[in-house]
Amino acid sequence: MKGRLAALLFADGCLFVAAPAPVDLPGVADTPFVQEYRTELPYPRDLGADRVRAVAVAANGTVWIASQAGVYRHDGATWQLVKKGSTYALTPLGGDMWAGAWDGLYRLSGEKAERISGVGAPVVALWADGDGLVAAGQTFIAEWDGKDWTSTPWKGSRAVRSVARDSAGGLWVATSMGAYYSKGQSLSEYHDENELLAGELRGVALAPDGGVWLAGLGGVDVYRQGRRAEWYNTANGMPDQNARCIAVEADGTVWVGTRHGVVRRMGGRWSLRHSRRWLPSDSVLSIAVARDNTVWVATTGGLSAIRRRTMTMAEKAAYYLDICLARHVRPPYLVEACLLKSPGDVNNFAPRDDDNDGQYTGMYLGMESYRYAVTKDPQARENARKAFRGLKFLQEVTGTSGFFARTVVPSDWKRVSDPNEEFTPEKLADRLVENPRNKAVEQRWHLSADGKWLWKGDTSSDEMAGHIFGYFTYYTLAAGEAERKVVADHVRRIVDYIIEGGYTLRDIDGQPTRWGCWGPQYLNNLPDWRAEKWTNGLEILAYLRAAEVMTGDPKYRRHYLGLIGEHRYDRLARRPLAIAPSELTHFDNELVALVLPAAMSEQDSHIRSIYEDALHFWLPRIKEQYSSYYSFTWAAMSGSGSPEEFALNRCVEFLRDEPLDLVQWTVDNRWREDVHLVHKPQLEDLQTDRVLPPSERATMRWDGNPYAAIRGSNGMVENSGVHWLLAYWKGRYYGFIKAPEE
Repeated sequence: MKGRLAALLFADGCLFVAAPAPVDLPGVADTPFVQEYRTELPYPRDLGADRVRAVAVAANGTVWIASQAGVYRHDGATWQLVKKGSTYALTPLGGDMWAGAWDGLYRLSGEKAERISGVGAPVVALWADGDGLVAAGQTFIAEWDGKDWTSTPWKGSRAVRSVARDSAGGLWVATSMGAYYSKGQSLSEYHDENELLAGELRGVALAPDGGVWLAGLGGVDVYRQGRRAEWYNTANGMPDQNARCIAVEADGTVWVGTRHGVVRRMGGRWSLRHSRRWLPSDSVLSIAVARDNTVWVATTGGLSAIRRRTMTMAEKAAYYLDICLARHVRPPYLVEACLLKSPGDVNNFAPRDDDNDGQYTGMYLGMESYRYAVTKDPQARENARKAFRGLKFLQEVTGTSGFFARTVVPSDWKRVSDPNEEFTPEKLADRLVENPRNKAVEQRWHLSADGKWLWKGDTSSDEMAGHIFGYFTYYTLAAGEAERKVVADHVRRIVDYIIEGGYTLRDIDGQPTRWGCWGPQYLNNLPDWRAEKWTNGLEILAYLRAAEVMTGDPKYRRHYLGLIGEHRYDRLARRPLAIAPSELTHFDNELVALVLPAAMSEQDSHIRSIYEDALHFWLPRIKEQYSSYYSFTWAAMSGSGSPEEFALNRCVEFLRDEPLDLVQWTVDNRWREDVHLVHKPQLEDLQTDRVLPPSERATMRWDGNPYAAIRGSNGMVENSGVHWLLAYWKGRYYGFIKAPEE
């Protein structure tokens, strides 16, 4: 595979960046895939959620629920009570809904409830197909062939929970005392450990291939031709084996309701849909599959409809970009998450400030630059230009020669993150004991000279990495000739300011910010910088290289070679991450990904080997995260390897699996029994022993810990989607993802 690094050429004594070279790689085709998403439907206000027992969907798509209070029908706008009284089961048949209740069987048509005579009571389970209806009580089984009813005594356990009739005409009955199979005059019983995972059964469903799926306390058993053929619990893939209900789609997809969400088996793999990202409550009561394959899940918190739409990744990118532009861009064109006024309510939101607004806007700038390079869409270039100007303003607003703010907000904002504070000598001593590198910054927020803005100082190294990434990508891929000069002059101001400060970023007090230190006096001589020195060493080399590329000024080369030769920054950059478990952080991976493109523009083969070693060191630390952004960066910069080496297909699969919902719902995976909880790779977090798919964990940017067992903001924050968009458009640019066919 050939890398797609921009070629660096000299013309008339000036260094400029030529068009990128083509890619020799069979990228993944952007074929249409099925994207799941969910909508919610609250229960009637007068109905306690814990009283709901079943959900069903009529042929016309109308949703019904059975409860202790009675049967309700949703007409698309409101709930209507159709039948009062305790009801246990529902099933659609012949254009009507049938209900099993405490006082017998009812046919429900519109707002009418007709009791069926000749059927005993109570009716606790129902089954319907094209051949008729089965109504099961505790002491009888009543069957209707479309014309007549017949009723026979039931001789099995009276703790009947669910029934199903197979293609041979036999009847499967799931009870709290095991399973029964009745055909003609024979009755077979299954209850011991060689026949069932648990005798406490709650549901039975038939698959299109004839398999009988029995769900219960111990998991799921599958019977074929009267014999147990398969079984599933937490030992072989189910996250929770306490199965409460079960439903099977026409294509054989199996849905199992549990205490902790709804579990789906499709294509031989188990997936979990849980948390407010998917369900109003994780406690599942009933499942129904509609004719359009919408899966309705009744929980103790309300109904969730898990729906499907077919889309390409290009269409998904357009969907996320619309969200980003609608809710995540605020003056002076900074891009970040937004606050929601109530959980999940994206129609009522407010902008917020973040310490890393500059970094994330830099990533947005890079994303739009990639998008422009791929599509030549003038709007992408204009968005990139606005983002660059917004970042440039972060420097201009400080009134200094090269220092730039973390972020800015209008001066009339009443609330900001991390507000100013006063330090008593005692508090200062406490902070220094906790962190000897702590810098007491009492006035973090400053009023701009024109009085219109509050800008935040104490800018970090993370911000610098994001800025340089954005500038370098914009300069090489999207900026016009006149704009390139503006970018180059801006980068010169910032990098010169860092050089003049002894390779530090000085705040307006003249002292280095808490994290903005890249000089050898820190990285080579102070033990307290050991964890950061590896990444910071790579960062400063990348900044100097970027300034050299964009300005053509040889002074940056002199500083660059001095740090490598005199101060041995090559040994830092070759292994740009801490490896001690107590020092590991996942956002360092993001910083490496942000600065590598500038560093890898190096043309000298001896110096370039530094960054090639860094790539070799980095790959095993990111490969099993299936981060498309990290892996695509590695593959593009390395210029070697194969799609298998950086798990290309898994990375694309993760891009497709990311839910459309970008709200930061809290997702708790600590209870799962299909993973082990560990304290690695990071010691401080409780983590799962493998990276779960995006649809099974909280939405997060690339700087988050993908192994985290619990994460989220209780639905009060929405992500911008830039993390996904950046990875996608980078993949498109380098050819890892092909354009969709027309």
